Amino acid sequence: MVGHRIAWGWVAALMLLGCRASPESVRRPPEQSLRRDLALTDEQAAYLARLAAAADAAPDDAAARKASGLAHMRFTLSGVVSLRERAELDLEAALQLDREDRELARALGRFYNMRAVERDGSKAAAQIDAYRAYLGDVAVDDMRSEQFVAYAFSQLGHILELRDRGRVLAAYGAARELEQQLRARTTADPDDIELWAVAGNFSFFFAGNIPSGKRDRVRDAVGYFTHLRARWGQLRAGARDPEQCPNTYENFMFELAEGHGTLGQLAEARPIYQELVVVREPITRPKQQIAYVAAERLRNLERYSGKLELMPPWPSDVGNCVVCHAYTSDVPLNTLYTLEPVTLDDMLGPTVVKPTPRVQTVPPPVRAVIERHCEPCHARGGEAEPFASFASDAALLLHSDAIVRRVTAGEMPPDQPLPAEAARILLDWLSSR
Repeated sequence: MVGHRIAWGWVAALMLLGCRASPESVRRPPEQSLRRDLALTDEQAAYLARLAAAADAAPDDAAARKASGLAHMRFTLSGVVSLRERAELDLEAALQLDREDRELARALGRFYNMRAVERDGSKAAAQIDAYRAYLGDVAVDDMRSEQFVAYAFSQLGHILELRDRGRVLAAYGAARELEQQLRARTTADPDDIELWAVAGNFSFFFAGNIPSGKRDRVRDAVGYFTHLRARWGQLRAGARDPEQCPNTYENFMFELAEGHGTLGQLAEARPIYQELVVVREPITRPKQQIAYVAAERLRNLERYSGKLELMPPWPSDVGNCVVCHAYTSDVPLNTLYTLEPVTLDDMLGPTVVKPTPRVQTVPPPVRAVIERHCEPCHARGGEAEPFASFASDAALLLHSDAIVRRVTAGEMPPDQPLPAEAARILLDWLSSR
């Protein structure tokens, strides 16, 4: 019994440390060639400075804090990681001022994942608190799908918090319980594609960070992501939005290919890598980087067979949020496992620059359309509020590109299209921004 405890204590003590072997055949390039921050343009810097000044001038104004926090978050996710602390500062202050803003709570909770995937537990308690504000007192078994996704991410914060308090066995138990819950939910609902994507990401993450059961977790992850690949068009539209998430497909499919390689399933890995070598529109830096690494994998595919060093899969292990959202920023390479030396400067090419939103107020005719046709679902307490709230001008402008696409496609409102005149008022204003 004592030996058993010692063995499990050793396993748990190693949990989530993120140890990864270095490539055996190459010397790692200097750190500056593996990681760098995206620079702001003068226009972008001025835009953020105006919002920050407004928030600083009115520290008790939840709307001003939220507007500054969401804008800084957006650019952090686009690759200006040096803005993360300012984004967190404003979002945290806004949530303390308005605990009923569930969209804000959900956004902040997910934003903390940037730290969580890097095994940084410094904001774990805050992440748990943000999700508590979003979820309220609903029981796990009673959660809707989007609530359970939030719960899963809150559990990651809980696991990191337990680890940092020295309760490593409890952290391991919490990870196992979450895996079992994800398995049960996905088995019960094969049509909930976002949940399958979440389950796959957790399996890959735990495969790289829990020493025991690695290959079993990789098999689970490959199963989840194979299902996701077959039904990609059913993934939530926001996760496939080319404006907000231009690289989600490439990120997830690269993870799937890495999983196949880890399991020695080269016939399954090869066509995915081959697909990723061709960069799709819009052309972004993360897509170029993934294409470059996919080509390196193909050149050395036999040598990668069975390599557990591929877990957890780059780039999600260091840039989970940035890699999906970024246009011109680099995803760091400091955890990338390669058999050939690779630096950021190897990955050159033109990219599409993500536009900078302008600060505007919403004119009364547009606000009237929003209040009549959108806010029944997107206002506070509405069914769609956790995905997008239009209560403030800043929140509406944040989602403007997605509104144009979904209204034009007749997808929103979901029950029936907007009346022609209402659609004209809304789309004419959004298109003129």
